[in-house]
Amino acid sequence: MAGYDYIVVGSGSAGGFVAYRLSESPEVRVLLLEAGLSDAHWTTTIPAGARFTFNGGPRTWSFETEPEPHMNGRRLMQPRGKVVGGSSSLNGMVYVRGHREDYDRWGRDGAEGWSWDDVLPYFKSIETSDLGPNGLRGGDGPVKVQRFTDNHPIEDAFLEAGVQAGYARPADYNGAEQEGVTSFDANIDRGFRSGTARACVRPAAKRRNVTLLTEAVVTRVLIEKGRAIGVTYRHRGQDVVAHAECEVVLAAGAFQSPQLLMLSGVGPADALRQHEIDVVQDLPGVGENLQDHLEVHLKHLSPHKGIGKNKLLRRHRVLLAGIEWYMFKSGPAASGPSRVGGFFRSAPEVGHPDIQFHFWPYYMENWALPPDKDGYSFDVGPVRSESRGRVWLASADPHAPPRIVLNGLSSEKDFRDFRAAIRIAREIASQKAFDFCRGLEVEPGPEVTSDADLDAYVRANAGSAYHPCGTCKMGTDEMAVVDPTARVHGIEGLRVADASIMPSIPNGNINAPTMMIGERVAHMILGRTPAG
Repeated sequence: MAGYDYIVVGSGSAGGFVAYRLSESPEVRVLLLEAGLSDAHWTTTIPAGARFTFNGGPRTWSFETEPEPHMNGRRLMQPRGKVVGGSSSLNGMVYVRGHREDYDRWGRDGAEGWSWDDVLPYFKSIETSDLGPNGLRGGDGPVKVQRFTDNHPIEDAFLEAGVQAGYARPADYNGAEQEGVTSFDANIDRGFRSGTARACVRPAAKRRNVTLLTEAVVTRVLIEKGRAIGVTYRHRGQDVVAHAECEVVLAAGAFQSPQLLMLSGVGPADALRQHEIDVVQDLPGVGENLQDHLEVHLKHLSPHKGIGKNKLLRRHRVLLAGIEWYMFKSGPAASGPSRVGGFFRSAPEVGHPDIQFHFWPYYMENWALPPDKDGYSFDVGPVRSESRGRVWLASADPHAPPRIVLNGLSSEKDFRDFRAAIRIAREIASQKAFDFCRGLEVEPGPEVTSDADLDAYVRANAGSAYHPCGTCKMGTDEMAVVDPTARVHGIEGLRVADASIMPSIPNGNINAPTMMIGERVAHMILGRTPAG
């Protein structure tokens, strides 16, 4: 039995930060366990490689939901990172903190100490923003954050059209004001993806007090007399036990952290007994409260060939982009797929944005980009859904994938917000700025205008934005899984630090909030606050 002070399960957006900060003290022994492979691969290093990782492969957990009851029984793809850096090594790198009201809501809902003023220092300490440092942005954190400025003409058309339609263009949507059309921030560092693999895990792994193991699948948390004392894991065919003198920190994500808790006897008692798992702590909220962002695409086919970016997917252009990246770390391959977008309110009486857009100067067919077509696409959806799903065990086999249902579109409000999002997109698309490239709306199609027709389109076509969270909710009520210090209720020496502890989903892509959670929990464990 190997001994450590801390065992961190998962090297992703939060787990990477936990290991990085804990190991800053040279006397602290840290074991970082990653089920997946190294991130030393072009698909997880080159920013444009993101599109090659979502449809499967050795660095992806290719989960899918159960048939969704409110979405025509469709199963939705749910890829997660099975690689050093977790999903921060796969995602589109769009860097969104969310709205300050998201975190004030957390505080009101029982996550004391997680309101906006509490979390802002940790958002600042994780980043080096090319807009900062200032009172709202960080200047010396490990994750490099850049604002896209070299826009394609169709991206500029979107931004101009948004202003023509009467929407704001905030100076910094991650700062004082979120609402309006904007160029996105992205965690990219001099042409490289700047996820937690590059920013945190690699630097931490160079320290003598850190042991990083890849291909190490944790099968159970060992709990004795109400205290977590270690984990069992399978590493390259061998079953291994590791002991934690201080704490075990689960950072396996919104699907696998609750799965690990349940496999370890922590969860809804009746469900555990069905799988003949001994109940260590009856916590009915484990696996509940699953939230995600859903989205649909509005696709415009342009009559002007070569005006968009689909041409970049022709074989010789892909080769040239790869050569440019290899030689200069620049060009199309050094950029993320989502570069501009916006945040909008579904109705004037809504207090702060509840709709998000990503806009692409591509014509899309599902997630494919046909190189022989041209156009542009709006990716739109609500960011404060009322729908709640859950995660539960398929069996007591730790290698069996968890069962997942988003229960998407179970709320009438979700349909209202989708209708508003589609109509805002059409309003922006109708502005003069799009005249030079205007194309036919292929989907949903100009004939789809009534509430009933829009609802049917959404029900048949909405997909996941891959932002799952909430399944180990932080709080103090009977369905809370962890307390406001991320400690699992009723179990000593065990915390959860990832998107699963979010009480409610933030406004926007959740990678930056998840990194903030890892940073904040690490500082809580160490009993300190960020410098400055």
